[in-house]
Amino acid sequence: MYSSRLAIGGKACLRSAPACIAKAQRPSTPGCIHRLAAGSRKGAKRLFHTTRVSRAEDFYDILGVKRGASQSEIKKAYYQLAKKYHPDANKEAGAKDRFIKIQEAYDTLSDESKRKSYDQFGTADPTGGMGGGPGAGFSGFGNMEDILSQMFGGGMGGMGGRGRGGGFMSVGEDIDASVTISFMEAVNGARKSVTITPVVKCEPCGGQGARKGARRQTCKTCRGTGQAMFQMGGFHVQQPCPECSGEGSTISAKDRCSSCQGRGRVRERKSVQVDIPPGCDNGMRVKLQGMGDVPLEGEGPSGDLYVRVRVMPSKVFRRKGSDIYYDVELPFTTAILGGSVQVPTVDGDVEVKISPGVQPGDELRLRAKGVRKLQSSLRGDQYLNLKVRLPKSLTAEQQRLIEQFAALASGAPPPSKAAEAPGEAAGEAAGEGSSEKSGGFFSRIKRDFEKFKHDK
Repeated sequence: MYSSRLAIGGKACLRSAPACIAKAQRPSTPGCIHRLAAGSRKGAKRLFHTTRVSRAEDFYDILGVKRGASQSEIKKAYYQLAKKYHPDANKEAGAKDRFIKIQEAYDTLSDESKRKSYDQFGTADPTGGMGGGPGAGFSGFGNMEDILSQMFGGGMGGMGGRGRGGGFMSVGEDIDASVTISFMEAVNGARKSVTITPVVKCEPCGGQGARKGARRQTCKTCRGTGQAMFQMGGFHVQQPCPECSGEGSTISAKDRCSSCQGRGRVRERKSVQVDIPPGCDNGMRVKLQGMGDVPLEGEGPSGDLYVRVRVMPSKVFRRKGSDIYYDVELPFTTAILGGSVQVPTVDGDVEVKISPGVQPGDELRLRAKGVRKLQSSLRGDQYLNLKVRLPKSLTAEQQRLIEQFAALASGAPPPSKAAEAPGEAAGEAAGEGSSEKSGGFFSRIKRDFEKFKHDK
């Protein structure tokens, strides 16, 4: 690659020298190197040379992947090349240098921040270049066994110790169970019994698999190490011994424990108590640490027990998170005149005041009357959805009062006197003065509504 910009004193000219000088013999950029060359001596020629810019081999080319390759593709390519050029496996000349480049390329491209810097600046360190050329910052070849163990999920170079006799560490499996509780038990919390069948150590043999008085024998295949060697592509790789399953010891058929058949593990049916916290909702899981299976082999912590909670729906309330909803049916007279009603809550019945003129579908809120929030002392709210209940049939007196109210509300003339009950007109005329004194027509309508409520 050749540089295309020439500059002196911080000024650069992007034209080629012949084009720059040929344009009216005046270079386009004052003080550019072309002008200095042209004005030196008439007819004299000044020779310039350009510098070849060296560029390190591209990391993507080294690994044989495209620039948009995923991390899994980069890792796969690295492992293949590492097996081929690792100095422990390849004694050819140049294999060592090739492996250094492969390692350096992988160290950069496997790190997203370094890869981003490399893609933008051509180096993982934009402030200091590549740090001294190929192999800079390389900390060593590493162990070929470590590379292979990464390729095979950590099962190649040892299992953290030997088996039952050597402290082999592993973790037991988690187990699941379920429990059903009522709506109110979910609100207030409860203690429930759950039956499980986890894997446990055999009590007669203490998890050793041998009958009482018998002893386990050192495995003849692995000689007690719990590891066996095998070849793969010219490499010696370790894996758990197939004879003793990585335990380092075996037991003869006649010395096996009769309870577990020499496995050292059995399933045990037992009941455990589960504390359901207040506010638990349907589908939540409660974790009981260490109540799962013990490791099938070796020593280590037991798994956990996860209890899924199923909450039965309530016949009274509806729940959304920590809030509770309840439908309140009001007589239409209460909706018009106001009053009070008894409504149930999770804490018991309470009296709620209804303002006059409420509408169907209006919603009232009772603060802190909902469900307790998990891991908190706060509670949700209870919402009352108002529904107005209308009568299906009316008496003659109720019918008359409703018609009078409808006529008054619409501004139409009241029903004719002929439609009134016999003697009512005379009685109304006789008591007209006293009626007006007692509050007028509106007071009488209200009293009639109160009487209507009482009759119901």
